[in-house]
Amino acid sequence: MLTYNMTDRAGASLYEHLYRCIRRDIETGVITEDERLPSKRSLAKHLGVSLITIEGAYSQLIAEGYLRSEQRRGYFANRPVILPQLRAASRIPACNEGALEDTNNVIGQNTLPTNKVTAEATALTAAAAIALPAATAPPATTAPPIIDLRTGNTSLELFPFKLWTRTIRNVLAHESERTLLADVPQAGLLRLRSALASYLHGSRGMDVEPEQIIVGAGAQYLYGLLIQLIGRKYTYAIETPGYPRLAKIYRANDVDVAFIPLDEQGACVDALRKSSADVVHLMPSHQFPTGLVTPIGRRYELLAWASESDNRYLIEDDYDCEFRFAGMPIPALQSIDSSERVIYVNTFTKSLGATFRVGYLVLPRHLVKRFSEQLSFYSNTVSALDQLVLALFIENGDYERHVSRLRNKQRTLRDELISALKVSAIAESILIEREDAGLHFILGIESQRSDEELKEAFLREGLDIYPLSCYELPTKGYSERLSDRNHSAEGGPNEIHRFAICYGGIAKEEVKPVVCAMERAIYNI
Repeated sequence: MLTYNMTDRAGASLYEHLYRCIRRDIETGVITEDERLPSKRSLAKHLGVSLITIEGAYSQLIAEGYLRSEQRRGYFANRPVILPQLRAASRIPACNEGALEDTNNVIGQNTLPTNKVTAEATALTAAAAIALPAATAPPATTAPPIIDLRTGNTSLELFPFKLWTRTIRNVLAHESERTLLADVPQAGLLRLRSALASYLHGSRGMDVEPEQIIVGAGAQYLYGLLIQLIGRKYTYAIETPGYPRLAKIYRANDVDVAFIPLDEQGACVDALRKSSADVVHLMPSHQFPTGLVTPIGRRYELLAWASESDNRYLIEDDYDCEFRFAGMPIPALQSIDSSERVIYVNTFTKSLGATFRVGYLVLPRHLVKRFSEQLSFYSNTVSALDQLVLALFIENGDYERHVSRLRNKQRTLRDELISALKVSAIAESILIEREDAGLHFILGIESQRSDEELKEAFLREGLDIYPLSCYELPTKGYSERLSDRNHSAEGGPNEIHRFAICYGGIAKEEVKPVVCAMERAIYNI
C-alpha cells in the first residue's frame, strides 16, 4: 500500500500533492512498470483522505500517461522511457514542490476509443502533403457563415476592456516619455520578459531566465525568426493531421517540410526516425485538430530523438495551455528538457484575442548567444507601450485573474453545448471526444454522407465547421461503428465522421441555435 505524508505539502492541494508523490515514485522506479496501484477507495481509506482527492490524482496521472486504467482490473503504472543521458540531468520534482494551478474541478477521463491514423498516412510525402485539400477554404460562392466553429477565436466581448484601460492609464501616468518612446531591444523589454519568466515558472513549471525569452508580433513572425536562427538547410516536420497554415509558413520560408503521422499518443517516433526531419513542430499539451495529449513516455521518446544530434530541435507550440478543464495543466515539454532541445512558443491569442498580436519564444540557453550574434539587427515588432502594459497586467495579477474568469466561462459554455447535444435529436448519432484539453472538442457523427457533404450541409445552415480530413487526415482512418444498433438506410454500418468543434468564440445565447442547426444539417431537414 502506498504511504505518503499528506500534511507536509508546501501549500499544494491534497490531490496535487498526492499526484506529485505518485509521479515521483513512477519516474524513479519505486513504483515499477505494470505494478498495480491500490483501488481508489482503499487508498482513500489508508491515507485518510476523500475519494475525490484520489480520483483527482489518478485522473491527472492518467492524462499525463503515468497510469492507465484497465476495466474491471484497476490502475497500473506505465514506466516513462527516460534514457540515461536524459535521466542524469532530469529535473524530477519532489512531491512537496510548489503548486501549479488548482482548477478545483476534476472531470473524469474520456473513455471513448482513441483513434489511430492508418498506415497509409506514413507514406505521405512532403510534396503531396503541401498540396492542401481544396476543402481547407469555403467555396467562393458560399454565403458567409453565421457562426464560426472553425477558428475558435475568442469573442471580443470577453476581452477585459476595463482592466486593460486602467492598466494603460497607470503606465502612461507612471512611465516617463523617454521610456515610452525609446527604442525597444530586439528581444523585447526586460520588464516584460521578466514578467513572462515568472508567469511561466508558476503556471507551466518552466525554469527559464528572462534572457531566454524573445518577444515578437505573433507566432507567425516568430516562426520566421526561428527558421533564420536554426537554418534553412534543415527539414522541418509538422504533425498530420495538423494546422494547414504551418505548412504554408514553412514553405514560404523556403525550407523542406516533412509530415509526421499521429498515433494514439501523438507524433509517431518511428515515422520521425524514418523521415529526414531535423526540427519537429509539436503541440504536445493539446494537439490541433485531434485534441490528443502526448503522454510522458512519448515525450521522453521525442526528447531522446532530439538529443541524438546537435542540430535537432522540438518546437513546442503551447497555443491554448491555459484552458485545460480536467485536473491540473499538463506540464510543458520544455520543463522536462535537460538537453536544451526544446524551443517553446506561445501567444496571447486564445486568452486576449486574435487581434492582440504579441507572442514569445523561449530559447535554449545555447541558442541565446547565436540569436544575439545573427539576428540582433532586427527591430522589435511590439511597441514599448504595448509591452509595458502587458508587463504590468501580468505583474499585478490581472492577467491570471482574467484567465481564470475566462476559463470558467469557457468551461460553462462547453458544458452547455455538450449537454444540449446529448439531449438533442441527434444524440444517438454522435459521440464527443477529448473535451477536457482545450478550447475545442471532437464531434463524431455517424452518417452515410461524406465529410465534404456534411461540411456543406453545416455551411448551408450557417455553421462553419471543418472535418478532421481537411487537416490532412485520410477519412477512412477514422471509420468505425458508433453502435451495433445504428445502421444506414440500406442496412449497412455508417461511418463516423469527426469534426473539430472550436467553440471559444460563440456566445451563450448561440448554443441552442447551433444545436438546432446541427440537427437540421445532420438529418438533412
